[in-house]
Amino acid sequence: TIARNASLKKVVIDSRVVIPDGLVVGEDPELDAKRFRRTSSGICLITQPMIDRLSK
Repeated sequence: TIARNASLKKVVIDSRVVIPDGLVVGEDPELDAKRFRRTSSGICLITQPMIDRLSK
């Protein structure tokens, strides 16, 4: 599920992931690398545990 106002570019999203409102991925490589698994070509893998850690 992808909430409103989310901006996702060059991502692979695992099944059953709930993307929160306003999440931005694919615009800031350094921030993306801190929060998600990011390849050298800039593709980010997003899993639910990664999303859950954002709210802590």
